[in-house]
Amino acid sequence: MSKNPPIKIEDVRAEIDRVDNALLSLIAERLELAAAVRRAKSGVRFWRPSREESHIRELAAATEDTPPELVSRIWAELMSASIALQGPMKLHIALEGDALDVWTLVRDRFGAAIPAVSYPTASSALAAAYEDDEGVAVLPAPGGMNSWWTALGARGAMPDMHILSGLPRTGGEDWPRAVAVSTADIQPSGADQTLLICNRGIEVQGAKFRAEAGEHILLSVEEFLDEAPKGTKIIGCLPKPIGFTK
Repeated sequence: MSKNPPIKIEDVRAEIDRVDNALLSLIAERLELAAAVRRAKSGVRFWRPSREESHIRELAAATEDTPPELVSRIWAELMSASIALQGPMKLHIALEGDALDVWTLVRDRFGAAIPAVSYPTASSALAAAYEDDEGVAVLPAPGGMNSWWTALGARGAMPDMHILSGLPRTGGEDWPRAVAVSTADIQPSGADQTLLICNRGIEVQGAKFRAEAGEHILLSVEEFLDEAPKGTKIIGCLPKPIGFTK
């Protein structure tokens, strides 16, 4: 009875080296393509979180053997490298709470190559991002005692800023630990919840309560809305985490 020949570790290592070299070639090709996209889109906002989220969700769904967390981290680094080489985007990070935890969330979502500046409070990080044409603020998710999100209301100091992404990008929770905020446009990713700000007493059918601050209430609706319900203002759109099922 014949037996399969034993696997030689040298052969396996040679195959790993071959795959590694192929990966590096493909990464170099992707960076070149990213540079071409940036040249073609001169004058357009570089960070497009809705496009990024939908693309990574599709990639994670297309491979059953690779954990979504790994897919997210790999593409975070690839996109981070592309942005750092081609665009002026900068992260303005509020280090409220556990600083190490915040930096871990930022690294997993945005990679390590994008320039970043840290601030002691959410308000200072938000203000710095507002003054930066391609700035993105990473802030504690609305809830609890924080009230920075009221600045995004119709009468707030920064009504043209929007909550556009949640951190972490993967997981089973429907509300993030931190959010990314910028003046980029609100666009659908294909699996979203729309964020609405309104005054107390306003009711929106199917909306979920998320936070309150003074007379202001933050609600979420489990779909992408093009138009705000009466008495509310849309201040963001959060793509649902990859892996979230409900």
